Amino acid sequence: MTVEKKVPGVLEDVARRQAGLVNIAQCERAGLGVDVRRRLVGSGTWSRLAQGVFDTSVTDPALHSFDVARHRIAWKGLLAVRGSAAVSLSALALLGAQGLPRTFDAEVSLPGGVHRRSRNGVVVRQYEFAMSTRLIGDARVVTPDWALAQALPRLDRHTAVAVMDSLRHQAILDDAGFARARELARGRRGMASRHEWFGDSDARAESPPESHARIVCADAGLRPDDLQRDVVSDDGEFLGRGDLLWYLGGGRWLVVEIDGARYHTGEDAMRRDNLRQNRMIGDGRITMLRFFPDDLRSVRHVTSRIAAILRQESWRPNRPLPAR
Repeated sequence: MTVEKKVPGVLEDVARRQAGLVNIAQCERAGLGVDVRRRLVGSGTWSRLAQGVFDTSVTDPALHSFDVARHRIAWKGLLAVRGSAAVSLSALALLGAQGLPRTFDAEVSLPGGVHRRSRNGVVVRQYEFAMSTRLIGDARVVTPDWALAQALPRLDRHTAVAVMDSLRHQAILDDAGFARARELARGRRGMASRHEWFGDSDARAESPPESHARIVCADAGLRPDDLQRDVVSDDGEFLGRGDLLWYLGGGRWLVVEIDGARYHTGEDAMRRDNLRQNRMIGDGRITMLRFFPDDLRSVRHVTSRIAAILRQESWRPNRPLPAR
């Protein structure tokens, strides 16, 4: 019988919930002793990620590969430092925030700010003040208000705003929680130049690329007049919903759509997008531009095309918008 077949199904279920990772205690509870673990590592079926933590490569197929990688970082910290809670970016990953960096430090904290030496790529933060935590399955994480306040000093502006937008749009963080995060972040080291970013957040943004595009346009003096607006025909027929919109007057709009493989995948999704675009453009009152997230790497490429249309249409900001 192969070593692989001796791995209990219950342990595979645990690994799947933990981005493929398990620790020694979980192996022992499942009846997987040290000799079998050594053979699994020796054969290359498993790998040792940190002291007492193994990567089984058993993951949840429903998770995007980027999210699996982020969850693996967070679980590495939790499994390597028993009794800890995930904090900062690790907590945000497990809470479901979108737009996070692809890689970051595994950060945890122990109750009461207990000191523990950081090792194996796991950073143990000494947070001596009272933090609120919650359980997500078997993972203890700080609540999203604390996690956001802790993470912001480690993020650039575009990433930070995208993360804030995601937390709010998904209702992971409500308005009261967002206000608490703002207060918790006040005065923290590294926040002096970042606190104003809270004012850049908008809960209507449906994806990180949309958040990036909005910030790029606002910085160029082209702040959109509306976001995620339903566009209807003269007789009230729903034509589609635009990501970023500028009102050109006379019932006319410039609509900018931000596409991306992460957020619009599969042939069916492409067909729906094309049908929606054709309906909107066919109405005669909609001018549409579509960009991919990679296009945002060249800010001028995006903003110059938008600006050219707005100049041609004599757009001006803060024009009263028609009722929906």
